[in-house]
Amino acid sequence: MTNMTRTALIIAFSLGFLGLAACSNTPSKASMHNRIESRKRVEGHKSQLELERAYRAYSTGQFEKALKLSEQARQRTPYNPAPYMLMARTCLEMGRLEPCDRLLGEALKIDENIPDAHYIRGVVYQRWSRDEQALDAYMTAWNLDPSNVQSVHYLLAAGEMLVDMGKYRQARELLMPKLPYFENNAAMHHLLGTVAVLLQDYNGAIQHLNQASLIGGTDEIVMADLARAQLCADRYRDCLRSLAKLEGAMGEDSPSWLYRLRARCYQDMGAPLDARASYAQLLRIDPDDVESWIEYGATVHEIGDMKRLNTCADRLISLDPSRCEGYLYKGFVEFDRGRLEMAATWFQRATDSAGSGHAVPALALAHIEMLQGDKNSAFKRCQRVLMSNPDDLHARELASVLAIGSDGSMPD
Repeated sequence: MTNMTRTALIIAFSLGFLGLAACSNTPSKASMHNRIESRKRVEGHKSQLELERAYRAYSTGQFEKALKLSEQARQRTPYNPAPYMLMARTCLEMGRLEPCDRLLGEALKIDENIPDAHYIRGVVYQRWSRDEQALDAYMTAWNLDPSNVQSVHYLLAAGEMLVDMGKYRQARELLMPKLPYFENNAAMHHLLGTVAVLLQDYNGAIQHLNQASLIGGTDEIVMADLARAQLCADRYRDCLRSLAKLEGAMGEDSPSWLYRLRARCYQDMGAPLDARASYAQLLRIDPDDVESWIEYGATVHEIGDMKRLNTCADRLISLDPSRCEGYLYKGFVEFDRGRLEMAATWFQRATDSAGSGHAVPALALAHIEMLQGDKNSAFKRCQRVLMSNPDDLHARELASVLAIGSDGSMPD
């Protein structure tokens, strides 16, 4: 073998070795796949950490920070719907409804079977007053997993939407077949009780609201609704027991509506003295409540307590001089004192302040005119009342008395 041949063989061998070395450094398809998957796992881990920080920021009300961290997580894992969902929830809390809806759409492109995405979209539509779309979104959320006990709030949202739309019977038809699956859910019974009240099925309402109370404890809203249903059903003793139970649980924190409801209960059951005491408690808690002063005045007037009626009148005129009740009560006080001219002055002010639907001041003034001998003027005033309030029995009775000997005739 010559030197030239030997040299050629060495060169060829070296080139072949280098070629093999070069081939060994070129990654295979499997190796490339593993590297990509590894990189995705790393990015996924980083994304999860950022998402956890975003959730903490969201839960503490740091919404801008939550959006920033969620966006970083989204950029790392654009195929994951979770960052979109957290950003959508954050936008909803911030009142940014359009971005919220857009983000929900992006999440649903990745996975159309996310119940919460449909539910939150329903909330957005409801705030936009797009009731039918909101209802459809809530029902979609519910139908994705109706057997899941945790999904009951989607069903309740749909039921509440129907109630807001005034479709009470449809709400009951939606909820009642599902009740066996959620019979231990206080919110389900509460909503069914509310629907029953709206349908004037007070006994059915009491049944559901009692159950809601047994499951959920002494919840103020449930107990209030229960007591109101019992009052509407003329179950006064039950109403008073419910209020006493709530007052015992809340103690000094008892709300003002409790005493108002108790006063109305006593009034309806024919116990005005007890009603007066409850109104007095209520007005100590809320001395500027105009409606309570009006109801208190009607109660003390029924009893004949003119001293307190005069106090009510002064307070009402001070709180809201545009209302007619303060002037009306002043007229009653002056009438009781036998001062007809002064009573007529107050009744006239009450009539001027009252709308056409409030007939009592005009009738009181007509009564004064009748006592003063001006029956024709009183009769014409009654006629005007009947034109606006044709079913007012007091006006019709007074007009009947005044029509005797007058030139007028009863209106049709």
